[in-house]
Amino acid sequence: MLQGDSEWWRLAETISNEDRAGAIDHNARVEPEYRLYDGLGPVPCVGAIMTAPVVLLLSHPGMDGRSTPSDYAFHRPGWPLSALHPEAPLGIAERWQQLVAALVDRFGAQHVSNAVAAVFLNPWRSFAFADRLRLPSRRRMLDLAASAAARDAILLMPRYHDLWTEHPVIAALPSTRRFDSRSWRVTEISERNLGQDAWPALCRRIETHAWI
Repeated sequence: MLQGDSEWWRLAETISNEDRAGAIDHNARVEPEYRLYDGLGPVPCVGAIMTAPVVLLLSHPGMDGRSTPSDYAFHRPGWPLSALHPEAPLGIAERWQQLVAALVDRFGAQHVSNAVAAVFLNPWRSFAFADRLRLPSRRRMLDLAASAAARDAILLMPRYHDLWTEHPVIAALPSTRRFDSRSWRVTEISERNLGQDAWPALCRRIETHAWI
């Protein structure tokens, strides 16, 4: 499965159907910043989730005033994490370039596009993450992350370590395969935020990833 391919769209449709009632109920009870923008569609994952050596475990696909339903539908051949492509929609391009800027500086945008993928605890876009919300898709998202762990990917958890490690496969990963950020307030993937053990391990895996 690659972001934007037929399997990705089938998974998005399944999530839409199974989360619909829960999303409607949630939106009727929460403050505006926690509202799920279900009209934008779910984002199950981004990038080459089945092959990328580094997988980010993120809370939700963030949004801003520029977000549209077509943002994550954008993809270009050879760029699985298509938000890094020069023609990507501005909103997601800025968000992802900021997140992986240090890696892009070191390896180039297309290499990082093939080497880094991400899964979301909540696949629906919102301004803020409702950490107590449990939609039916949660199990699918945890299983998708666990499948990356099972194929030997490195998992990075900038935030919400306790929620991701609800899955026993993720919880059982050794410290050489599962890294947290130094600060939960900072989500950038950099040496400053990961430290001198995680950053070299991450770079080695990306450097040796054969994507061409």
